[in-house]
Amino acid sequence: MFAQVLTVTLRILGFRAGPQDFPYDPRLTWPLVSITGLANFLVFVQVLPAVSSAAMAAAMIAGTALVTRSILRARNLAPRFNQTFNSLLATAAVLTLLLLPLFMQVAPVLREIAAKPQLLEQPDALRLPQGVVFTMNLLNFWNFAVTAHIFRHAANVQLWVGVIIALIIAFVVLFFVAFAGSLVGAMFGAA
Repeated sequence: MFAQVLTVTLRILGFRAGPQDFPYDPRLTWPLVSITGLANFLVFVQVLPAVSSAAMAAAMIAGTALVTRSILRARNLAPRFNQTFNSLLATAAVLTLLLLPLFMQVAPVLREIAAKPQLLEQPDALRLPQGVVFTMNLLNFWNFAVTAHIFRHAANVQLWVGVIIALIIAFVVLFFVAFAGSLVGAMFGAA
């Protein structure tokens, strides 16, 4: 089963398959939630406390689940939730794990800015590795394009509608992550 999940995930990442090709097995959801949550946590923990990182990683998954279920229900396609959500989780996990070593190179500069915000007033003092940042942006764009591709197939819509759905997911997830980070910061004093 793992080989099939990995193969289909890579095909979806290459825009050669859709969520309908993902194995239907509700037992896959929790392992994929765990892997994707861990991948997001590993990125966040580079610059944030562990409690905030865990809350924000969980919020990303919750936001994705909420929008996915809402869109599919609105289109009367609720039975497609499992394969759609699992394909979103699997592709996000792969791309986030690819992003991790790049983010680890940028994280020290981000931690330095957090410690000394006045550095933002001196742009010459900040040197981000441009190739790394460019590659990170490409991976983020790829993730966005894959999300649009998945929803184009799952919701039976045109590509431009898939792009709009991907934008909606991005905004909802951003809101969930910001809310979770703020809530945990308020509860634990930026723990």
